[in-house]
Amino acid sequence: MQLAFQIVNVDFIAFVTIVYLLIFLRTNRAYDRSVLGRFVPSLVLLAMLAISDNIDYYYSWKPEPHFIRKLAIMAGYILRVYLLMAAVFILKNKTVSLRDRILLFVPATLNALIILSAFFTDRVFFLDADNVLHREPLSFSPHALSLIYFFVVLGIAVRRCIQGYREEGKILIVALATVLVAVTSEIVLKTRGIFISSVSLVLTFYYLYLHMEHYKRDTLTGVLNRMSFFADMSRRKCTDVTALCEFDMNNLKLINDTQGHAAGDRAIITMANAIRNDLPGHSYLYRMGGDEFLALFCKTDMQTVQFIIEKIRAELAALDCSCAIGLTEWTAGQDFQEIYNRADRRMYEDKQRMRELGLARPRA
Repeated sequence: MQLAFQIVNVDFIAFVTIVYLLIFLRTNRAYDRSVLGRFVPSLVLLAMLAISDNIDYYYSWKPEPHFIRKLAIMAGYILRVYLLMAAVFILKNKTVSLRDRILLFVPATLNALIILSAFFTDRVFFLDADNVLHREPLSFSPHALSLIYFFVVLGIAVRRCIQGYREEGKILIVALATVLVAVTSEIVLKTRGIFISSVSLVLTFYYLYLHMEHYKRDTLTGVLNRMSFFADMSRRKCTDVTALCEFDMNNLKLINDTQGHAAGDRAIITMANAIRNDLPGHSYLYRMGGDEFLALFCKTDMQTVQFIIEKIRAELAALDCSCAIGLTEWTAGQDFQEIYNRADRRMYEDKQRMRELGLARPRA
């Protein structure tokens, strides 16, 4: 009875989390199904890992070694690394190429081959006559090869921050730290269930993040949407805001009429990426609708802001993306509508200037 209680006590929350997350994935109709579908392999592997760990724990109480326990230990070593590999697939925003898929499978598969060699050698681990587990050097291959996935996720987190998804980058770094602490706890303190519970919670919170981001961001470009802008403005004291800049694409209607709406969407995406990639930290880009974007600069002096705007203008021109820009300093004591109107007026003045100079030409 005590053994059953300990098994339930350790993994009950993890199993409940897995079940509920599977239900949410199945009922969520708002988010991209291909992205949500990537959670399923991780959850299945997580459930299999919990089962194998509990089988190992159950048979560890036996006075003599049992072949089933050996299989459970091997399964646990193998599943841990495949689980981390599956988690990496979740973080991929787009379809993973065949080359990247093969590269991601290599460390986990290599680990599986090493662990399976326990059928023929004691260099991985062995159970003595008293059913005591002895770990040999090769038993640490899961931890060594897991470091590859650790650094892959760390690289993704850093790239997300550079691309402007700072909140997601921070979430991934916290997730890495959580899993690292869990693994260390299991190795050093000989704890049970910490890794499984930590991964189940990390997957749950990342799912919730994606779910919330779906409503905060524009589905076409990935930048923040109009609703996010007004929500941010309502909670921001504006003491750190230095400038507001409006961007408006030229000739979008002509592109849609002559080349199709798919070409217009590609032009909008090109424009959004060019602006976002040059924005400094503490700056935010919003798509207000159609071809209109607003950039909010915070903790950045106006001289730097003006330099960034000119850099963006040059890069947009190089991409054959004609765009009018209206920049205004955020003046203390003025309300948002007054500042926005000034930026809007300067944007239209810039558009008129570009027309007179023949710069607001249709795309070829």
